Amino acid sequence: MTLKEEIKVKRTLKEMILEAAPIETDNADTDSADSLFTPAEEKFLGKFDAYGTNTIGVIYSISDIGIREFIARSGKDLNLTPGILLNLLKQRIIKLVPYTGWGRNDDYTIELQLSLDDVKGLGKEDKEKIEKGAGGGGGGGATPPAPPAPEVAWVVKYGDILKESTKITKKLLSEKKTTPDTAKIIQSKARILKRLPKDYITHMNRIIKMMDKKTKSANEKERLIADVLDVLQLSLNLSAKEIRKSYELHKTQKRLQQYLEKNK
Repeated sequence: MTLKEEIKVKRTLKEMILEAAPIETDNADTDSADSLFTPAEEKFLGKFDAYGTNTIGVIYSISDIGIREFIARSGKDLNLTPGILLNLLKQRIIKLVPYTGWGRNDDYTIELQLSLDDVKGLGKEDKEKIEKGAGGGGGGGATPPAPPAPEVAWVVKYGDILKESTKITKKLLSEKKTTPDTAKIIQSKARILKRLPKDYITHMNRIIKMMDKKTKSANEKERLIADVLDVLQLSLNLSAKEIRKSYELHKTQKRLQQYLEKNK
């Protein structure tokens, strides 16, 4: 999670604290008089001990709505409130990390930055419940139960949803559809492009139109194509020889020659 994303998450949690969202948790007293954590924080950290894992929970998005949805879905089961999450994030006791590793998808999870030995014993009661639920003594490797569906009435502000839906609808209605007659990319005559999704071609058309507006002279367009080839060579891990071969294919292909002749 980047610094910018972390700031946004903390801002959302602060807003939720001010809104006093009704999260039900178990804030039972702790036996430790000199604990660094509050009883409620210990109860949450005990979940890592109970399940024997340093990661817990799945956050589908670290956006405002995603954080609210996570607290609503898992807050009660994990004994987690916006205040607890915010405080432990500030203390660097926990961290939000990608659920399946960096660059895999958009899901996040809560990672304990301490060792499991540091929270050992905090999840004693939960561990006993897990073992009983698994038939007594056989639940040491049990995974957290699937949480119930969230009460979304307070999680997402309906006014915000309506505003966002209105924006998206207006944008979709105002966008001009690209038809085969007006498309810059002659997809039907291309070798590889016709295998790509139509949405990809639509976006390529938009990019080409934008580049056409920015480049007025033939010299600028030539330089632009040279830059594009450089980027493709680097991004696709091609050698100079392979780029040259692509250029030769461009010169010798017959499928698009009729369109090239018209534009001479």
